[in-house]
Amino acid sequence: MDDVAGKREQEIATLISLLDDPDDSILPVVTDKLKILRPNVAMLLAIKGQYRENAILHYRLNRMIAELQKHEVEKDLDAWSREDYPILLKGLWLVYRTIFPDVKYEPLEEMCMDMAKEVWVELTDNKTAVEKVHLYNHVFYHRIKFGIEDPFLCTFEAACLDKALARKQANPLLFGLIYLDVAFRCGLPIRAMAFPGGFLPVCVDENEQFLFYINIYNTGEIFGREQFCDFLSDFGISIPQERLVLCSDFTLAGIYAESLYFLADSIGNKELEQKMEQVLKLFGNERFLIMEEDEEE
Repeated sequence: MDDVAGKREQEIATLISLLDDPDDSILPVVTDKLKILRPNVAMLLAIKGQYRENAILHYRLNRMIAELQKHEVEKDLDAWSREDYPILLKGLWLVYRTIFPDVKYEPLEEMCMDMAKEVWVELTDNKTAVEKVHLYNHVFYHRIKFGIEDPFLCTFEAACLDKALARKQANPLLFGLIYLDVAFRCGLPIRAMAFPGGFLPVCVDENEQFLFYINIYNTGEIFGREQFCDFLSDFGISIPQERLVLCSDFTLAGIYAESLYFLADSIGNKELEQKMEQVLKLFGNERFLIMEEDEEE
C-alpha cells in the first residue's frame, strides 16, 4: 500500500511540474489526469513550496488549489449542516480552514470544552435561566477572562479562530460566536438572533420563545425587548420586527465567512478576498454584515 501511495504521489508531482509547459495542448491533459488522481489540498500545498520562483506554475497551481478547496469546503459544510446536532465551532473551522488548511479541529474543540467544564462544575438544575446566564457570564468574562479586542473589525489576527481561542481574545463578532458555542456545550438555552448588522445572543425557553437578550459587549448584561430597541438605536439601526429571527448555526458560520471577506477587502488582500467570496456563495445570497446598495439608501 505504501508503494502504491508513493507512486501516486510521484505521478502527481510529475504532472504538476508540467503545468508551466508552453504547449497549450498539455495543460488540459495534465489537469484531467490530476482530477482522476484527486490530490488533496495538503499535498498540493507541499508541492507548491517547491516552485516559489516559477510564477506561471505557481499561478496555475494556486487556481487548482482554490478550486479543490472550494469543492472540499462545499462537501464538508453540506455534511456538517445535515448532522442531527451540528456544532457551531466545527462550522467556523470549516470556513477558517479555507484560509489555513493546516489548522486542526481537535485542539480548537479541546479549548472550547475546557472553557465549558469551567462552567459545568458551577451549574445546578435548580437555578433559573437568569441565574444560569449570570453564572455563565461570570465564569466566561471573569474567571476564564475571555475578552474583546479590535472593536471596529480592522485587524485580521483578531478574527483568526485558532489565535482567538489560544489567546482568549477576539474581535466582537468572533467573540460572540465563541460565546454561543461554549454556552451550547454547557447546555444553556442561548441562541442567536440575527438582524441586518450582525447578531445578538438571546435566552429562550423550551419552545424557543424569547426570554431575554444578552449584551455580550457589556459583560453579558441581560435586558428586554424595549432595551434591545434602544440598543439598536444607539447604533442608528432600525429593524422591522419580522427581520429579528433566531438563526441556525449554518447562518452563523456564513456570518463568520462574511466577516472574513469584509476584513480581506478592508486590508486589500485580493487573494483572500476571492477565496472568501467563493465560500460565501455556499451560504446563499442573504448577507448580514455587508449591506447591499439598495438597503443602504
